[in-house]
Amino acid sequence: MLKGKLYQVNTIELVRQDQQLPGVQKYLVSLSLDGSHDIFKGHFPGNPVLPGVCQVEMVREAAEEISGKKLMLIQASQVKYLALINPSANKQLSMSLKFTEAGQDEIDVTAEISSGETVFMKMKGRLKEL
Repeated sequence: MLKGKLYQVNTIELVRQDQQLPGVQKYLVSLSLDGSHDIFKGHFPGNPVLPGVCQVEMVREAAEEISGKKLMLIQASQVKYLALINPSANKQLSMSLKFTEAGQDEIDVTAEISSGETVFMKMKGRLKEL
């Protein structure tokens, strides 16, 4: 939905797959924002900010790309926005994802979006395969 329009995925790297915890995987995703996207014209004129709902959707889309499965967010148990993402100042973002198998066709995800030392968003949720 947003990938390829609002942002591009540069790289996806498997950081760790724990042999002692076979259902846990960690990934690092490098992203580039398109600061000229129309969403920034209204959110907010003269001071563009990436909407929080878009950040959550970016996590879901990254999880889909990694898993190769169509996924739906069924629970967002914790979402914290810690700093504003201005696409002019923060064109390059990093997203860390940790997946834990949660049962039949469900994955628990822990995500963080950052740039350098600045953490913009932290999230815990559950995704279900469609």
